[in-house]
Formats: sequence, C-alpha cells, structure tokens
Amino acid sequence: MRKYSFWLTLLLGIAAVIVLIVGWNKIDMLHKLPIIYIVALALHETEELKFPGGFVELVTDMTGLKVKNLGMAKFGLLMLTLYATVLPAVLAEWVWPVMSTLLIGIVEIVMHLAAARINKDRFYSPGLITAVFVQFPVAIYGYYYLYSNELVKGIYWLWAILLLLIPLLIGQRAIVVSSGLGYKEFVNSARKALFSKQK
Repeated sequence: MRKYSFWLTLLLGIAAVIVLIVGWNKIDMLHKLPIIYIVALALHETEELKFPGGFVELVTDMTGLKVKNLGMAKFGLLMLTLYATVLPAVLAEWVWPVMSTLLIGIVEIVMHLAAARINKDRFYSPGLITAVFVQFPVAIYGYYYLYSNELVKGIYWLWAILLLLIPLLIGQRAIVVSSGLGYKEFVNSARKALFSKQK
C-alpha cells in the first residue's frame, strides 16, 4: 500500500474527474468544491512526488529529519489526502469541512514559500507550480463562492482549522518519532532551518 500511495492518489484524482463530468449538472457547488480539490491535489502530488518529484526528500534534507522509510511518509500523505478531501465531500452540507479542504490551498503556498526560504540553492521546490496556479485559485474561488452565498459563519473557521490541523500534527509527529528523532528536536531543527540567515 505504501509503495503505491502516489498511484492511488492519482486514481482518486481521475475518479474525481469522472464524477465531475458525469454529475456536473446534478451535484451542487458545495459538494463539487472538495471534489474539484481532489483533482487539484492529485496534480499537485504528481509534481511533488513524480514529475519532477523529490519534495519529501527536499524537506527531510532541509529540516535534518532522516526518515527511515519514505514510503511511510508518502503513505501518510495519502491518508491525509483522503481525510482532507473525501470526508469533506461527504460532509459538505456542514460547510466548514469544505472550508478545511480549501484551506490546504493556502497552506501549500506558505509551505512552498518556506521551502524556498530554506533552500538557498534555488527558489523552486517540487509542487510550487501547481500550488500557485492550481490549488490556490481553486481555494480562492471556493471561498468566494462560500462568502458570496453567505454560507460562512465565524465559528466555522475554528472547526475548519481544527479539522485540518489535528490530523496533520498527529501524522507529522508519528513520522518524526518513528524515525527515532524527538519531536521537540525536529521542531527546533525546522525552526532553525527556516529562520536562520542564508549565506
């Protein structure tokens, strides 16, 4: 399963395209948004992991985290993808799960800009192009739709952030600890890499 994580994500993206084509006139936009984002995320992970690929390796090198099993990290990415896109597609009528999915599009921009800051050799990191030109526009349109239709309540932001943040932190901690590195040590290493002055 870990070995084929990327291909499962790609198949999920293809399935999402088929669902959108077949059901475009039957599915309301609230349910379409996370399905559209599944396609965006599949394209993004294609750039991160395959063409050109190397994002996981880049991050581990920059933060000093020596992942014993990269397959585990990529499998964790797949699980987060399923959790953050498929679940909100099912629970879209609650609105805030959809907001959580769209929030990934904002987070991805921040992460890749952070990677650009850490990596003194080049600005580009695998996934940057699709983050900027695919995920971010989908997120912006999604939030525009939700706000223009007055579907957002202030408390929804709290639920959306928690829905995304809690499993992300749990998964990150599990990968770090399984690699034999203390989580606090990893956080300090990542902070040092991000905020240290590049020569």
